[in-house]
Amino acid sequence: MNFRKKLLFLFFLLALYSPISIFAYSDKVILGGDNIGITVNTKEILVVGFYKVDGKNIGFDSGVKIGDKITHINDIKVNNISEMLSIMNKEISNDSVKITVLRQEKPLNLDLKLIEDKNGVYKTGLYIKDQITGIGTLTYIDPNSKIYGALGHGLEIVRS
Repeated sequence: MNFRKKLLFLFFLLALYSPISIFAYSDKVILGGDNIGITVNTKEILVVGFYKVDGKNIGFDSGVKIGDKITHINDIKVNNISEMLSIMNKEISNDSVKITVLRQEKPLNLDLKLIEDKNGVYKTGLYIKDQITGIGTLTYIDPNSKIYGALGHGLEIVRS
């Protein structure tokens, strides 16, 4: 098969697998470029990662997993990070606290070991979030269907 026939065959294959119909919701879209902001508050405290404290991975070693939702500290309900920190500072015994997490929507009790730093602050080894904040660029909006596209950029708010 010479080069010309191969090229023709390739063009035929591309045409065969190309979409025949293209759907549009309207005749016109409005191009953007404007900044938009978002904030999402959650009902739980979400574990999003781990960090080492004095070379130890205490959060991970306590059995916590990324995606766990912390709901209780020593059987006291917590709704946000501020409540969690307040309760932990009052409830620490033997450098640990009992936490209840939801994992795949099932409650699980774990002992979370803590390490006190040189400033007297207890560290969990957990990166946690109770809200997501970000900015983005609105790229287009369809005025008829109200469908829009945006490129988002997350902003990290990390508390330990």
